[in-house]
Amino acid sequence: MTTSPSRRPRTDRPRPRRNWSGAVRFTPHEILAPTSEDEVTAALREARSRGLPLRVLGGGHSFSPLVATDGLLLTLDRYQGLVRADPATGLVTLRGGTRLWTVAELLAPHGLALETMGDIDHQSIAGAIQTGTHGTGARFTGFAGTVRALRIALPDGSVLDTSPTRDRGLFEAARLGLGAIGVILEVTLQCVPAYRLELVETTRPLDEAAGEFLATCESADHHEIFWFPRTDRATVRTMRRLPADAPRQRPPRAAELLQREVLGNGAWEMLCRAAALAPPLSRPIAEIASHVFAGPRTVDDSAAVYAAPRRVRFHESEWALPAEHLEAALAALRARFTAEDVRVTFPLEIRRAAADDVWLSTAFERETVYIAAHRYHREEAGPYLLLVQRTLADFGARPHWGKMHWLGARDLSRLYPRFEDFRAVRRAADPDGQLMTPALRHLLGAWPGDAVEGRSRKGRRPCSGPSPRS
Repeated sequence: MTTSPSRRPRTDRPRPRRNWSGAVRFTPHEILAPTSEDEVTAALREARSRGLPLRVLGGGHSFSPLVATDGLLLTLDRYQGLVRADPATGLVTLRGGTRLWTVAELLAPHGLALETMGDIDHQSIAGAIQTGTHGTGARFTGFAGTVRALRIALPDGSVLDTSPTRDRGLFEAARLGLGAIGVILEVTLQCVPAYRLELVETTRPLDEAAGEFLATCESADHHEIFWFPRTDRATVRTMRRLPADAPRQRPPRAAELLQREVLGNGAWEMLCRAAALAPPLSRPIAEIASHVFAGPRTVDDSAAVYAAPRRVRFHESEWALPAEHLEAALAALRARFTAEDVRVTFPLEIRRAAADDVWLSTAFERETVYIAAHRYHREEAGPYLLLVQRTLADFGARPHWGKMHWLGARDLSRLYPRFEDFRAVRRAADPDGQLMTPALRHLLGAWPGDAVEGRSRKGRRPCSGPSPRS
C-alpha cells in the first residue's frame, strides 16, 4: 500500500543509540521509520528542507561509525519483505530493510536460497551490501557481487531503477555505496536453487591448516579456519553443498544446546570476562578454547548451517589481502604477537572469497583471503586491532567497511583502483553532502560543495567511537 508523497514517516522517540558491540554511540536528532517508498522520499525531502544530514540504519551490527549521525536517522525495519522471485532465473527482489534471518523463509516457497552467507544474519540486506558483507568460499563473492539491480531513492527525493544496463555508473557505485549514494529501497539478487550444507569441524596443527588452506578452498565449497593467537592449533570448518532433499543430521537437542549455548556462549562469556579482569588468564583460556572449539558434524538447510549464535559481544577488524600472501601474513602476525606478548581470548578468523568487479569491494579484481581479528567488548580493542592493521599493511590489505580500522581517504585511494570513480558518482548523486558524516568525510574525503557533512548543531551530542592507543 502506498501513501501520499506528503505523508511524514512514523517517528520513533529520539534516544541515544549504540552499535552491537557498544563501541559506537551517538544521539540522532530524530528517528524516522517509513513504511513505504513515498515515506522514504518524504524523509529525504524533509532532511533537505531542514538542513539536516540523514543516515540509514540497518541491523546496527556494523563495528564502524558509518551510520552515526546527529541528524535524521532512518530505519527501514518497517520496510521489509519479498517483492518478487523468479525460480526460472533465480532473480529475487527484496525490500532494503529485510533482515537476513528472514530471507530463507521468504525464498523457501520458490525453491531458492542465497548463494552464500556469513555466520551472522542480523543485518538488513541493504546494510549487508552497503558494507561489503561476505561469507567464505573460493567460488563465491560477497553479497554486493550478487546484486543485479537496485531501486534507490536519491537525496533529492527522486527514485531510480539502476542496473548494469541502466545508469551503470550509479549502479556500480551504489551496490557497495556505504549509504553515501542514496537509500536502497529494493535489492535484486542472483539466488540459487535451495541446498543443504554438510559442516565438518576438526582441530588441526596451525602450520598444516594454514599450509593447506588455499588448496582446500579450491576443492571445498566453503572453508575457513579459526586460530587462537599464541597457540599452535586451528579449528578447521569445511562445508559441502548437498541437494535440498539430503537427509538432515543434527546432534541431539540437549547436546546442541550444551555446545552452542552453554559452552559456546554462557561459559565463553564468563571466561572472556575473567580474562578482561585478569589478562594473564588469556593464554590458558585460549589454549583451552583451541582444543574444544570444534563441534559435531551437521547437515541442514544452508541458512541454518551458515548462521551461528553470537551472544558474547566483541569488537572486530577485518582485512582483505591477495590470497597468495596468506602464509607470509600469518607468519608476520605470529611474530608480532610473540614480540608484543599479545594476550587475547578471541581467535583470528580466516576466510576466502572470489574476485569481483564491485568498485569498493575488498575483493575487487583479486582473489582474496580475509583475516578478521576480534576483541572481547569489555576490553580495550584499539591497541590490538591497530597492531593487526599495521602488520597486514605490508600485504596490501584492504579494510572491511563495516568493521574497525584507522585508514582515511588518502590510504584508501591507493587500495581501491576505482576510488575516484566512486567519489565522482557520490558527488553527482549528493552534491550537497546530505548523506555525509564526519566518519564518511574521513573515509572518502570532502568536496568543496559538501555543505551538510560534518555539520554540528549546538547542544547535540557528537557520535563517538573507539580511539586506539599506540
